[in-house]
Amino acid sequence: MKNIAQNKKTANAILTVSFLILLYWNIAHNIDVYKYIVVGALYEMSALLVAAGTFILPLFILIVALVSKFNLNKKYYIALGILALTITLLFTIYN
Repeated sequence: MKNIAQNKKTANAILTVSFLILLYWNIAHNIDVYKYIVVGALYEMSALLVAAGTFILPLFILIVALVSKFNLNKKYYIALGILALTITLLFTIYN
């Protein structure tokens, strides 16, 4: 776990995934995904996976932070902030 805390590739991957999750939820809630059948089907198939990632990824980052005694790459904190923003948007504006 301590190797993951300072790994730049892992930090970049988690930051990219957290940004894509934010982008996914914004697009899904701001356009009519059911206007086209294929887009609606893709949304329905991917929504559960993205919802799981939305809530599991912050827990993973917090566990890595606790194990490494908060000696993390800065990108993990940015990703955690993006995911916190995403969860806040999901429970306030998009509710």
